Amino acid sequence: MSEFNAAEAIQELVAKDQIKLAIARLQRGLDRRDAALLSSAFHDDAAVDYSFFNGSAADFCAMMTGGPERPAHQVTMHRPTNLWIRVAGDAAISESSIIAYSPSGEGTDAVQSLIGGRYLDRHECRSGDWRLTHRTYVLDWNINQPGTGTALATFSEPVVRGDWRSDDAGLRQLADWGVEEGAISEQGGDVEISQALAAKAEAAFARSEIHDRIVALSRAMDRADEALLRSLWHPGAQLELGGYFSGTAEEFVTYILETARGMVRMAHTVANEWINVDGDDAVAESYAIGFSTSRTDEGDQDAFVGGRYLDRFERIDGTWKFTHRTFVHDWQIEQPSTDQRDDPDGMYAALTRRGTLHPDDPVYGFWDSLQPATV
Repeated sequence: MSEFNAAEAIQELVAKDQIKLAIARLQRGLDRRDAALLSSAFHDDAAVDYSFFNGSAADFCAMMTGGPERPAHQVTMHRPTNLWIRVAGDAAISESSIIAYSPSGEGTDAVQSLIGGRYLDRHECRSGDWRLTHRTYVLDWNINQPGTGTALATFSEPVVRGDWRSDDAGLRQLADWGVEEGAISEQGGDVEISQALAAKAEAAFARSEIHDRIVALSRAMDRADEALLRSLWHPGAQLELGGYFSGTAEEFVTYILETARGMVRMAHTVANEWINVDGDDAVAESYAIGFSTSRTDEGDQDAFVGGRYLDRFERIDGTWKFTHRTFVHDWQIEQPSTDQRDDPDGMYAALTRRGTLHPDDPVYGFWDSLQPATV
């Protein structure tokens, strides 16, 4: 934006905030098998497409929260990250990465799975209430290891354990605090925006735009999207990624395109973002987990790398872009791949919508279906 409009910025920030809350309710409803909580994230006429199920959100909610009870030690966790939202009036779309923990089996057959994918969501604001109207799921990667720890019925460490519905300690705590789930409706009319509030809104909106750049870079790397990669850097930008890469952004584009195209699969998720804005300059730290599968003479190998991105940004002609990125390496796990997507009898066989590279990945047709003001 060439001239900051505090009222428009606040309206967009509120829309994004309510969309984030709806997505959070959806994930919490799934993991607690709570039909009312899960349903509260969707409008009544919403639909979902997970490949294994393509139909109404109401039927999906009933299916995911009903049926036979699983053991309490087989609770799941769906952790969304990299949430990128585009708002256009009372409509919006979003892409978010998801790492799901899903245990199965008993005894010697116990398995703990980590599943990486993405949600492509459509949202609408109706009567001041933002909810989902459609969700599409894309599978990117999976890890499946013999069960240990909480996957075993014999696990007895002194911890507060997750559970289903009203038996869950977390939901009981929220109930004790008097927290009620519900829609957030618009109230009141026009409000005068003070100069101080406008300044805070401008900083908050800048952080929102910088967040979008950070997650856009993750998508650009994972999808080998050259045009998006090149659009995120100001001229002269530099990167220092340790032994992985050191050089200019222009050189990095060539490096990461070759890397992504040479990998079996790759996924970068970011969270815990701290962003400091000072006029037209900003710095950010974000926690990153990178997953990749590479081909070796011993077979496919998975790598989990955990660390932090330290980024500098500058706003030129109203647009925030990177001027520097440093990666700090904190931890790494390497192991033979246990991906089971090609097992015709496995649980991933029904998840037929798979992640791939630009321009064939499902996100591109979806992302172009809504045109916001500017990105």
